[in-house]
Amino acid sequence: MKKMKRMMSILLAGGLVLGMAGCSPSDSSSGATEAAAEKTETTGAAAGTEETAAQQAESENLGKLLFLQTHNNNSFMSYMGEVFVDTAKDYGFEVDHLTADSDEATQLSQIEQGIASGQYVGIVCDCTGEGVTQGFKEAKEAGMFVITLHEGVKDNSNVDCVVACSLAETGYEAIRLEVEELGEAFNLAIVNGSEGHGATVAIREGYDKALEEFPEINVVFDGAGNWNAEEAMALTETWFSSGEEIDGIVCMNDGMATGVRQVMRDNGVLGTIPIYSNDCEENTLDAIAAGEQSGSFDMNAQAQCDAALEAMQKLVAGETLEEKEIYVEPLLVTAENLEEYRASHEGNY
Repeated sequence: MKKMKRMMSILLAGGLVLGMAGCSPSDSSSGATEAAAEKTETTGAAAGTEETAAQQAESENLGKLLFLQTHNNNSFMSYMGEVFVDTAKDYGFEVDHLTADSDEATQLSQIEQGIASGQYVGIVCDCTGEGVTQGFKEAKEAGMFVITLHEGVKDNSNVDCVVACSLAETGYEAIRLEVEELGEAFNLAIVNGSEGHGATVAIREGYDKALEEFPEINVVFDGAGNWNAEEAMALTETWFSSGEEIDGIVCMNDGMATGVRQVMRDNGVLGTIPIYSNDCEENTLDAIAAGEQSGSFDMNAQAQCDAALEAMQKLVAGETLEEKEIYVEPLLVTAENLEEYRASHEGNY
């Protein structure tokens, strides 16, 4: 396998890199904001020294946040939830953490109940779908700040800041890495997530960019595995039984890749066809260690949480945000840096 060079900057050894795009200030404020801003100003003056935002927050309580996740049904989402709650303490926030089991109506209800409680200075939401934007509107009308994290929405008119990992980058890099291994002309199979899902659209944007850049790639199969192993297995079983040659495979998540690897095993080709996916699930990490998968992209939970909390801290303190959209770089995990990655995520993956 050829070694990737250009992407090495996003490996763990290279550190976490924030990729910034433009963030505008929110026009709304509240009594909680003014009080927090006054407290921050007084504390800074009394200290008489320069402090980082996190260091200053250690001696302050900036209020309580409502952190909403779509679900915590896989290791990455569970890990992100833990990271956010733990990291929030360093930024001066208490957190109530709820999940919606991927149900849009449930998440909207959680937002509305949070607003009605009057407990929160802001909401950080990993969004289930576009329907939650009505809740964001109500939150802004109540004087709260709103940040989307990881999964966002299209209508950001009532969102103060968008924080996410660049899913499009994972799609582009997955195919570019296949090119490094196979050359510019080969047969590619693509396993998409659910049609129309935000993550599917974003990753597909990256795939399409790479396919445009490398026009000699022949996409022989292109279908939806709907984010789960069983449907991905059923889909790819028909592909492998067709007799059409497949040289490389890209999957939009590790769950589907698990199903694809089983089909590859059944057909005696596991470990001979490069496959890339997203999420760094434990069984995929095991597959990478065994030489059965080339790599997987981690959505960089720590960098996402830090970016969201820093933005919320500034909003609550009455500061103007310089950027409305913050995209952190994904982390590519291969056999080369697997041991280091596992050590850094010990107990979580």
